[in-house]
Amino acid sequence: MTDKRKIIIDCDPGIDDALAIFMALASDELEVLGITTVAGNVGVAQVSANALSLVSLCGRKIPVCRGAAKPLIHTRREATRVHGANGLGDLRLPEPDFEEDSRLAIDFIRETLEVNKNNLDIVAIGPLTNIAGVLLAFPESARNIRSIVLMGGALGFGNVTPVAEFNIFTDPHAAAVVFRSGVRIKLYPLDVTNKATIGEKRMTELRSMGGEISRLCHRMLASYADFHRGRGLAEIALHDPFAMACVIDENLASYKEYHVDVETSGGLTRGKTIADVNGVTGNKANAEVAVDLDKEGFVSLLFKLLASLK
Repeated sequence: MTDKRKIIIDCDPGIDDALAIFMALASDELEVLGITTVAGNVGVAQVSANALSLVSLCGRKIPVCRGAAKPLIHTRREATRVHGANGLGDLRLPEPDFEEDSRLAIDFIRETLEVNKNNLDIVAIGPLTNIAGVLLAFPESARNIRSIVLMGGALGFGNVTPVAEFNIFTDPHAAAVVFRSGVRIKLYPLDVTNKATIGEKRMTELRSMGGEISRLCHRMLASYADFHRGRGLAEIALHDPFAMACVIDENLASYKEYHVDVETSGGLTRGKTIADVNGVTGNKANAEVAVDLDKEGFVSLLFKLLASLK
């Protein structure tokens, strides 16, 4: 039996974050050492409470550490129109079985990296403020990170501006720190996660699966579907779950290596992730970028993991 892949999940739950957390906790391939939270979809106090309840629903107790309440520089932006006022489709979750860890997110990440040198991946599925905070405050920690798996960015069209994706747009300066850090990055941008979708048929399967967590996921996704329908979309894109699925099985995506950087100040282009696809800068590639996916393989893994949480 191979060793489990050790990860920290840095997130802002978030409907799709919630599914990603469930997947990670259900997987026999992963050992989740902790969850760090960051203001993003909603405020940091709410996303921290959400994370505690989601972990408790899985019958687990792992460190949940509160992180940044605002971006490094810009004013905070939320996504309540997508995820609801509480971030989880305005569904009320059970009270958690344990309390938030007293450590700050950046301290927890630094300490855990020190214990697991080059044997720990950070799965970042929210704004990158905490990760940049670690790299800026403890630059020596960069060499202890095996990789940063990052859901964010868009090489083509954005979802919060015509060119920018929410996680990167929310804190572009933090994202720039991460991309310029020299740490190995696996990037799952909108270009591929927008294809990681489920439609009405799969939603019906989820509802009929049974179990408290599957029912909760169906209810959250029904709220998420309302937003997608309002934009004329027939299927729901599961951005964070796809990134987490690829942590479990990297073969669910195909990749190309690019040099990627972030625009931090452009009036029209703030938060744009710019990939040097044609190699015109001569800069060395700093990210493996997912460019295509095995959609059916992803959905099958998602449903298998959710079903196992009965």
